[in-house]
Parts: sequence; C-alpha cells; structure tokens
Amino acid sequence: MKEIYAIMEFVPLIVIALSLILTWKVPTARWLLLCYGIVEVVTILFMPTMMQWKTHFYLFDLLLCLAFILPIIYGRRAALFLYSKTKVEYFSLVYKRQTLSVQECGIIVFMMLGCFANLVTWLEILAYKYYWIDVPYFKLYVRDNTMLLLHIALCGAIFTYAIKAEKREKDYLKYDSVEH
Repeated sequence: MKEIYAIMEFVPLIVIALSLILTWKVPTARWLLLCYGIVEVVTILFMPTMMQWKTHFYLFDLLLCLAFILPIIYGRRAALFLYSKTKVEYFSLVYKRQTLSVQECGIIVFMMLGCFANLVTWLEILAYKYYWIDVPYFKLYVRDNTMLLLHIALCGAIFTYAIKAEKREKDYLKYDSVEH
C-alpha cells in the first residue's frame, strides 16, 4: 500500500502537465496550471526533507495544502502585480479574464479537507508524543487514505478544469463582446 501513496505524490504533477498541454491556448488556464505546477514542484522538492520529520511533517503538509489554494485566491492579484512590473500583456489578459470556476471551488474544499486532516493528525501525534493518548488512530487508520482520496479528487478537479477551460474562455469572449 505504501507504493500507492508514493506514486500518488507524483500524479498531480503529471495531471498538471497533461492539463497544460490541453489548455496551452487558454491564457487563464495556463496561468493557473503553471502556478499549480510551481507549487507541486516545490512540494516534491521538499518531500525528502519532510519525510524525515516525525512530529511536524503533518504541520508542513498542512502548509503545502494551503499553498495549493494560493493560486486560486491570489492568482489575479499576482497577474496584475506582474503586469505592473513587466508590462507584459499576457498578465493583463489573465487579470481581466480570470474568474472563479466550480472546479477551483472544489480544489479549495479538497485542500481545506487536507488541511483539517493534517491538523488533526499533527495534534494527535503531539498527544501521542507526550503520552496523552496510547494509539494515534486517526494517523494510523484515517489520514493516509483520506489524503489519497483527496489527491485523486484534486487530480480530477484539475483535469476537469482543463477540459472546461476552452469553453469558459469562449463564454468570456462572447460575454465580453456583448458588453462592448
């Protein structure tokens, strides 16, 4: 079972790469997926160090779950900031067209569930470490399977986002042309 968990750590990066290939012509999707790719690469780079931590691994994993929410919440602001510094029209385009999608809301929910699971596990491990409890049941029986399911759901949300990106872009262009 450990092999499945290890493999699933890399699957989101593969899904992001495939989604980028599907949506390369859609500026808003490309921006979000590139941001996610950066977060995922940072996660993978920190993984060997994180795996050595016993107690605080779950706290750091919680922070990584929060980092996955950042491109959704601050993606437009980051694009505007980059546009103001570089005057590259791509960032202005992303800022104007970026809207919150259902899939992004799902990603936020999945990542918040991951944060909750990691927080509960971290608190349980602290309680176990200081002999307040005898067995960390949540960590042993719930956390890993929950995180596996959340990774699968995250991959599904990212891929669905990619599939629907072109339609969202066309709808935006249609709506924008009606406004002007």
